[in-house]
Amino acid sequence: MKAISLILTLILLAGCASTSGDVGAARNDWFGARYDEVVSRWGTAVRSTPLSDGRLAYTWVSEGPAPGGSFFPSIGIFGGSGGVGVGVGTGVAVGGGAWARCERTLFFRDGLVVEQMWQGPAAYCSTFRRS
Repeated sequence: MKAISLILTLILLAGCASTSGDVGAARNDWFGARYDEVVSRWGTAVRSTPLSDGRLAYTWVSEGPAPGGSFFPSIGIFGGSGGVGVGVGTGVAVGGGAWARCERTLFFRDGLVVEQMWQGPAAYCSTFRRS
C-alpha cells in the first residue's frame, strides 16, 4: 500500500513540475503536418510500425541539454491492447548540467499527422514546435 501511495505522489509531483513549457502547443502545431515535413525537421524516425487500422506510427527521440534548470520531472501516459500505463522520469545530470529526453510518436493516415503521444520534460519537449 505504501508503494502505491509513493507512486501516486510521484505522478502528481511530476505532473505539477512539468508545466514549465507549453508542450501542448508544440504538439498541437504538428496536427495535419505531412510526413515529409516532420522528417525534414526531425530527421529519420528511430522506430516505425504499421497499425491494423491503416495508420502508420513513427517515433522520434531527441536528447540534449535541458533548458533552464537541472531537474525536470516528466510523466508519460500510454495505452494499447486494453491496458494503460503511466511512467515517471527525470532529466539526468551530465557534465554538470541537466540532460533531457523527448520521445514523440506521431500517427499518420494518408501521409498526415492524425494523433500523437509525447513523453518527456515539458520544458524540453516544447522546443520541438513546428513554427
